[in-house]
Amino acid sequence: MKFNRTGRSIKNFATGILGYSITLSVSVFSTPLLIKWLGDERYGAFRTASNWVSYIGLLELGIGRSLLPLLAKSLGKDDNELTRLTLITGIKAYWQILAVMLLVGIGLGWFIPNLVHVHDALKSELQIGYWLGLTGLLFVLITPFRMLADASQRSYLIHAWLTVQVIAITGLSLLFAWAGMGIPGQYLAVILGSIPYQFLIYWDGVRSYPNLFATVVKPQAIADIKKQIWQLNWPIFGLNLSGQLNLFTDNIIISYILGPAIVVPFFVTQRLAALAQSQIQGVSNATWAALAELYAKGEMKRFNARLIELTRLVAVIGLALMIAIAAYNPYFVSLWVGQDRFGGETLSLLTACNGFLLGLLTLWRWCFGGTGMQAKILMAAIVETGINVSVSIISTYRFGIIGPVLGTFVGIVTFSFWCFPVLLRNVFGTSLKQLFFAVAKPLAVGIPYGLIVWYIARSHTPWGWLGLATEMAVSAILYLIMAWLLVLNKTERSQWNNRLHMLFSTIRLRFG
Repeated sequence: MKFNRTGRSIKNFATGILGYSITLSVSVFSTPLLIKWLGDERYGAFRTASNWVSYIGLLELGIGRSLLPLLAKSLGKDDNELTRLTLITGIKAYWQILAVMLLVGIGLGWFIPNLVHVHDALKSELQIGYWLGLTGLLFVLITPFRMLADASQRSYLIHAWLTVQVIAITGLSLLFAWAGMGIPGQYLAVILGSIPYQFLIYWDGVRSYPNLFATVVKPQAIADIKKQIWQLNWPIFGLNLSGQLNLFTDNIIISYILGPAIVVPFFVTQRLAALAQSQIQGVSNATWAALAELYAKGEMKRFNARLIELTRLVAVIGLALMIAIAAYNPYFVSLWVGQDRFGGETLSLLTACNGFLLGLLTLWRWCFGGTGMQAKILMAAIVETGINVSVSIISTYRFGIIGPVLGTFVGIVTFSFWCFPVLLRNVFGTSLKQLFFAVAKPLAVGIPYGLIVWYIARSHTPWGWLGLATEMAVSAILYLIMAWLLVLNKTERSQWNNRLHMLFSTIRLRFG
């Protein structure tokens, strides 16, 4: 069982890395063309309006994340009947949620031109696009099946299908932008490109439980599951609200204070780090179910040992990626969309720092989310969000484009980065000393190495895309080698060698 957990986690993470590589390649190719064919204002307005629409998702009230620990628990016990009943309860809840979302979405649609400031010629175009995008709310009905795949440690399927979705949406976005369909065309591309992914998620769930809709409904069991969902959902709603404000207010603040066109340099300067951050967080997404399984079985010593190990792994991977990005991002943006759209060194550096810190915080938060204890971290998340949003608004007025990322950085370093370790100690008995060194040792190697890489990057201009990719890859790989030798001890290196050997042996037996 140990190897099953490790093997699935590695497979989940590996497919995430592959998806990241493809997404990055697609983005590098498509973004300059989209900006060229749409124009900065249209492109910025589309992204900002999409962020406003994302707030409608809060009406989901945390039901999806409430389903996750319940499904993980039933799957861990191999209780197929309980899993079916949990899915049915979730599906029924989402039909009710959809009705509320559509009503609120229709109301928001009348005000969207006032929320996203564009020239009069674009107002009707923006509103038509919004109405098209609103139909995407129908996909919320598939959410329980997505939660099922995550809880069963099969995120590799989601990564593969999401990669297909990215390619489909990007292809349609380019086609519709080239055809002059403007903002409505971008919304239409998102809807049409999302259909295959949503269908595959639904198909996977129904294939796993072919008699799902024929299951005899047990009123008392359904009532018990509903009770558990509602016990979890309000803390999760608070966390979702906090996350939404942290994640999706940045473009809104920039657009409202500085104008939609400024969203473009703000977005493209952060794009590479944001994609890398998603892969750092992918370690948590790939392993949370395995941690939840250990917790459910009461194996707290192994739970904490794995948490310390994963914290060290996230720190190493995060530094490897963010050192390369912080050093070479100006050249990347310049080659990609032009030097005039680079948001500045300060924005780039803060984004890289935030990507590293958020990777660690995601792992620590999953310890609570995967075990159904979201209420334990709700107040911490609210305080961090309050700091983040307040500093973001003030800093944007005062310092311009760096405001939102400065707010994120201040919120993390002044509060979250010391609060969450204390919560882990209090709830799970995690050693603060071990947690500290799991982060400090990679940083002790990474900070001086990062300064050297930054100096080398500034001493010359990389030779085109090939030279840039080579230098970034070499800088990341060299740090990984240094971490392998200087951060991991002999026992830890031996453990990783054994795990990788077992994984490759299994792959050879299965496919060879």
